Amino acid sequence: MAISRDGRMPLYYQIYDLLREEIESGVYLPGDRIPTESELSKNFGVSRVTVKQGIQKLVVDGLLYRQQGKGTFVTSPKVNRKLSGLISFHDEMLQKGFVPTTRLLEFMVVPARRVVAEALRLSEGEKVIRIKRLRLADGEVMAVQTSFVPHALCPELAKRREKLTGSLYKLLRQDFGLDPAAGRESYSAVVVRGADAAILGVLEGSPVFAVRRFACLADGRPVEYAESLLRADRYSLDVELSGSETGRR
Repeated sequence: MAISRDGRMPLYYQIYDLLREEIESGVYLPGDRIPTESELSKNFGVSRVTVKQGIQKLVVDGLLYRQQGKGTFVTSPKVNRKLSGLISFHDEMLQKGFVPTTRLLEFMVVPARRVVAEALRLSEGEKVIRIKRLRLADGEVMAVQTSFVPHALCPELAKRREKLTGSLYKLLRQDFGLDPAAGRESYSAVVVRGADAAILGVLEGSPVFAVRRFACLADGRPVEYAESLLRADRYSLDVELSGSETGRR
């Protein structure tokens, strides 16, 4: 791998381009660890600071990710999330050709805090079922999701805990006759720290999508409010847009 020193292009950007070309051509495959900064510094004949700049740009672009104490690895292709319909994580991953798995982290009946109560149209302090789950695709962590369901809708849900490693929506439909029919989501970009970073398997300060979901039944009754953190290195968003006669240009 050779870089030009004629000054026309910054050295770090040339390193970025060369590594990106090797990733896209299959020299490095998803999950492969790339050479260390020290090794690349020696190979390119540049400082580690310069190498680090090039690698950081690849991390920001979602082509590489870092694991503390292990190295820098090539990311798997991102899951493109289409924002057009209400679908469970389990079914979404199946549609994309992944094998979904779920680890149940918490299951508790708790009093609804204000935000949850407002989302579910309950009185503050009314009982809700809090379900925290780690969501994986092909064995790779994708998201951590905390769902809140009105306790009064399905008080027997605790007896079905073993089924929560699959689709919550399927469980609500089949066991309780509750069919989530519509919903909406709001997204924001945040950085993750502390326990959430550890659960997601990313470095502190990594970017994630913070998602709030509101799902309701056909009669309009809220059935789920969920707060999720989606790894930004594993997701991209696809939003459907429609034009109108007055809005076209």
